[in-house]
Amino acid sequence: MFHYYLKRIQYFILGTKFEYPKTMVEFYYSNKRRNIVSFSSIAGTKRAAQTNEFFNLIKNFNVLFVKDIKRSWFNSLNVNYIKSFLPKKETLCIGHSMGAFNAVMFSNFFPVKKVIAFSPQFSIHPLVSKDKTYLNYAALIDQWKYKKIRFNNITKYYLIFGDSIQEKYHMSQMPNQKNIKKIIIKNCDHNTAPILKKRGELYSIIKKFL
Repeated sequence: MFHYYLKRIQYFILGTKFEYPKTMVEFYYSNKRRNIVSFSSIAGTKRAAQTNEFFNLIKNFNVLFVKDIKRSWFNSLNVNYIKSFLPKKETLCIGHSMGAFNAVMFSNFFPVKKVIAFSPQFSIHPLVSKDKTYLNYAALIDQWKYKKIRFNNITKYYLIFGDSIQEKYHMSQMPNQKNIKKIIIKNCDHNTAPILKKRGELYSIIKKFL
């Protein structure tokens, strides 16, 4: 906690300058039958935009890539702005790490049939989560509208975790519901999506769930 408050003071004194809007989107629309919203992880520096993740999905879906520029775990995202791009078609969501958290959260604000979430955090709030890995990012969040992840009772959720201690902790905090399926990947840490991609298994797993 001391580290968290120290970072809060540091960011307050030095400031944090963002050269981009808090929510950035890129929509690859090709009149496919289904939409998929791909939420980016924290990848890259805190002051730069992330890359589009799961890019190969444009072959089979209309893909809306969403970047949470402030790495806010949904707290700074403009939900209405994201929704405004989506045509009325069956919609799915996907993401890794923070992107997975955001994908699950978005399903509470828009009709989403399925969510594939690779290594979502239960929470990064210093008073809620026992995992202190993300305190540097938590210190940047000025307003906590969403301190922990939320699910609905309709969307089908596929939560994929590695088998590290931190991964099992976050998985243990997820609710047990009929519409939530939890999966553990052996010999895998938090980087589930990149590791599965390296193994050549990522898109076959995605295809299986979708």
